[in-house]
Amino acid sequence: MQWRDTKKSYGWLSIFLHWLVASIVIALWCIGDWMQSVTSNDNQSLVGLHISIASSVWLLVWARIVWRFKSSHPVLDGQNRFTHFVGKSLHYGLLCAIALMLISGPSMVWSAGLPIKVFSWFSLPSPLGVVPWLNQLASQVHGFCANVIVVLVLVHISGAFKHLMFNDDDTFVRMLVTPKEK
Repeated sequence: MQWRDTKKSYGWLSIFLHWLVASIVIALWCIGDWMQSVTSNDNQSLVGLHISIASSVWLLVWARIVWRFKSSHPVLDGQNRFTHFVGKSLHYGLLCAIALMLISGPSMVWSAGLPIKVFSWFSLPSPLGVVPWLNQLASQVHGFCANVIVVLVLVHISGAFKHLMFNDDDTFVRMLVTPKEK
């Protein structure tokens, strides 16, 4: 069983982390978007849910980011240097936007002088107190990165479907299963 990435394919660890973190990021984005359109009582519940989910998977998402930067991007069959560079750059851009979300989210809560509450399990008190300029900056970065993530995810999905439907290569399949051992 191939757990690590090779020069030609993704391993099970990359595949697992990709789909798990993708599901988490999409869920967090949906909750974050939903928060924008509800009444204040519902909004507070959704904010709490968003923060709790994000806090409980914070280390896992960092692990995904570090793993992808540490592991090389396999050069897949039929992929030239330019398309490999574009795909790799898109992945790195997406991971950097997610990393900024992991920093700006807690910064936003803590710079408002609030604790980060993780469900009803525990809370992490603010080490900062109220810092209005940081709260504003963190809020702007968080909102901007959310939009960047949406655009890059749509481009990423479009690229995956391009490979599936038009290139007739195994790029799409490589993010579902590892190649069979020979």
